[in-house]
Amino acid sequence: MRPVLLGTAAVVLLAQGCALRPRYRDFVTAKTEGKQVQLQLTDGVGAPVPNAKVELSEWKNRLQLTTAADGTFTLPVEKKYLDENPVLVVQVPVGVSAYAVALWTPPPPPAPVVPATPPGELPPPAPAPAPSPTGTTP
Repeated sequence: MRPVLLGTAAVVLLAQGCALRPRYRDFVTAKTEGKQVQLQLTDGVGAPVPNAKVELSEWKNRLQLTTAADGTFTLPVEKKYLDENPVLVVQVPVGVSAYAVALWTPPPPPAPVVPATPPGELPPPAPAPAPSPTGTTP
């Protein structure tokens, strides 16, 4: 009787652990545009996790990826993965205890650099407005 109870408890714990893992359809749907989706893996404080191993794994379709220096990785948008909806199995580097996977949003472009005006000097004049067309108005 005891081996059955321990086996059942192990199955329940494994099922609970898998329920917390992200799945393919958490990020990709049949309406997803393009041929790929870029995701980012971050640690418990939101810092990117480089060199983590990510595997799409279920029955017959498997895909292994490694995160880039900025924690990003790319999933292909394919029907076979949508049909199977595999789990994203993440193996983080040593020292990372928590992680999150989310759609990657590129950082905004840097603001243009405006040269500073030295103290005591006036800033350069603004360009003159374009002359208005001449002519008669009704």
